[in-house]
Amino acid sequence: MISYGSIPRTCDRAKTYLYLKEWASTLFEFKNTKRKDATIRVLLYASINNDYVEGSAQLLHLCGQTVRNHLKNQDPARFLQVNQELVDEMKKKNALSKPLILAIDWHDEMYYGDPTAEGVVGTMPKNGSCRAYRFATASVLLNGERLTLAVDPMLDKNLVGHVKHLLECVFELGVRVKLVLFDRGYYSTALIRHLDSAGIKYVMHIPWHGAPLKVGEDRIYMTSTHKRKVCEQAVFRLVTLKQKDKLLVFATNTTLLPKRIGKTFRKRWGIETSYRMIGLFLAKTTSKLYGLRKLYFFLAVILYNLWVLRNFRRRLHVSVCALKHRVRFSLVLSVLLDLEDGG
Repeated sequence: MISYGSIPRTCDRAKTYLYLKEWASTLFEFKNTKRKDATIRVLLYASINNDYVEGSAQLLHLCGQTVRNHLKNQDPARFLQVNQELVDEMKKKNALSKPLILAIDWHDEMYYGDPTAEGVVGTMPKNGSCRAYRFATASVLLNGERLTLAVDPMLDKNLVGHVKHLLECVFELGVRVKLVLFDRGYYSTALIRHLDSAGIKYVMHIPWHGAPLKVGEDRIYMTSTHKRKVCEQAVFRLVTLKQKDKLLVFATNTTLLPKRIGKTFRKRWGIETSYRMIGLFLAKTTSKLYGLRKLYFFLAVILYNLWVLRNFRRRLHVSVCALKHRVRFSLVLSVLLDLEDGG
């Protein structure tokens, strides 16, 4: 078997393809090596082209239903294990040695089918739907790109449970966290109380429905959540900042200066970019099988992380568009060579 590392640098297309394929091969468990290779090719092609597995299989002269049946038997949890191995590779590059700023958020993959399907949750209306598959992620910023350390499918609105799980995954990786950033969707007294009790520093953008606030406020605030005792309320430092024409309200348990809070929180907004980038590697499906939906999203995260890993501390940065073109070319070429050998 040829290692991608031994291929001459002039063959960058083949190198990039084998780099992704080598990692992808660790995701699946097949007794039949030929089936495994075919499944990887089809799934990579579908992910790179944001296409359906059935159509990609047809283009690669394979049976789409057969490939899909193989995918149904795979364990999505295995994909998360491989993502941990990928993060370990980043650690070997000394990328995660210092205490880092962590951003936690969720991503809605909009759904247009049966609202009672497993894994589907209600969400804000978008693109003609108010249903979605929801995934929470924990990410860090490296060289201007987000590296997704952990993923957790969200089947309910138990924010504390999801945050605890994501943080546990991050700590198990040996990553030290100096600060966690949250968007306003995570605002809850229960979560703030949990973060304080766990000794975790945070900055959280919060919604505000109380008395009007002024720019430059910086004071201790206690919530007044209905039907909660005083001992069940949350206490935090409330800071207000003006950005353009908007008044931003933050909750934090840090001693950061207000300007530093605003500057630091801007790093969290980069996570929206990472979700768009992850979407560039997401295969399409109309399936109601929750396991298959998770598998596709987890694979998209891994492919995106592999792109981040490949570019880390490299002088020549490979764009996603260039990477996709290289892999697409090599996949088609490999199939043509197989057909020629078979003929």
